[in-house]
Amino acid sequence: MTAQMISAFLASCKADGSLRSVNPYFQNGIYIDYKGERLINLSSNDYLNLGHDLAIRQEFLKILSDSHALFSSTSSRLLTGTFNEHALFEEKAGKLFHKSCLMFNSGFDANCGILQALGGKETLFLADKLIHASMIDGIKASGAKFMRFSHNDIEHLESLLIKYKEKFKEIIVITEAVFSMDGDCAPLNELVLLKEKYPLIKLYVDEAHSFGVYGKNGLGLCYKLGLLDKVDYILCTLGKAAGSCGAFFLCDAMTKEYLINTVRTFIFTTALPPVNALHASFMLDKLNKAESKRQNLENAAKQVRNCLKDIGFKVLSSSQIIPIVVNTNEAAIKGAEFFKEKGFFVLPIRHPTVPPGQARLRLSLNAAVNEADVQRLCEVIKKFKNFLEKNI
Repeated sequence: MTAQMISAFLASCKADGSLRSVNPYFQNGIYIDYKGERLINLSSNDYLNLGHDLAIRQEFLKILSDSHALFSSTSSRLLTGTFNEHALFEEKAGKLFHKSCLMFNSGFDANCGILQALGGKETLFLADKLIHASMIDGIKASGAKFMRFSHNDIEHLESLLIKYKEKFKEIIVITEAVFSMDGDCAPLNELVLLKEKYPLIKLYVDEAHSFGVYGKNGLGLCYKLGLLDKVDYILCTLGKAAGSCGAFFLCDAMTKEYLINTVRTFIFTTALPPVNALHASFMLDKLNKAESKRQNLENAAKQVRNCLKDIGFKVLSSSQIIPIVVNTNEAAIKGAEFFKEKGFFVLPIRHPTVPPGQARLRLSLNAAVNEADVQRLCEVIKKFKNFLEKNI
């Protein structure tokens, strides 16, 4: 890209209200400081407030003081970058899920690298229309045939399976358990039934926004629905509800060995520091003990979704991620400022994160919000409805 091309691109983004920037914020629990005001943060993925829990942080620091965990791995996993802490985390997570586990630096690295490695000329990827960019990048890099099915549309998916099942040796169906922008859940039971009907199918589920939130122990939606032994590949991230960093992939032992030898984002990068792997193991125990937090989050999300429905908004969500679709970038930007003025830090989501014309405010709820906070949020949403009708 020439300087002139870059300048033109930035000017275009400014003109249509899609220019984005990064800004540092001071965060304390569920609060965030914004222009001298303390606002309730509804734009974080710390769904259980574990990442910002001071008591949990202090508890881990005591454990860390007695450990030998280093603050840098200084190497890739295949050289000298695998430490006892990585192995212990993989063993611990693997036992919880009864699968083999492989740790990655991030969910993006995992999805992108794994799908690139799993694809080939004899593989067909069938992906939900709304899967994350990391999966799309991995699929494209694989060189495999790639088609999308309409969002959560089992009939459309099956029509593609019928059309292509004789042309490929393997079909990998890809979905998110909870979709990051709409906040709805994949029809995992129906997908498993299709998998049983068509033996060449393998099922790949990204639990980024459901791990920690669903299931008795926070092990995700596949676990909650009793489908762990039916789903071939599961990706969980540690930087959201688990309040840590990194990601891990669950599969069979042979596939794990194959991935260790083929995934470029695993082979050609410095590993997560051992201290992060130790912290991830520590946070797995905290997820196991967070049942009351999960219940609080579920109750708050249900109340907010009902509020939106009652005042006439279309409710896409069935989870703690609750979008308010306002269509235009202008409306999303003005809406974000409206919520900030009322005490809630809400950010606008615009193209290319969502399709053109589907700009939105994405409410990302937190288990630490209390009943009074939720009631106040619902009142602000009602006022926002009137603001939209009068000003947009």
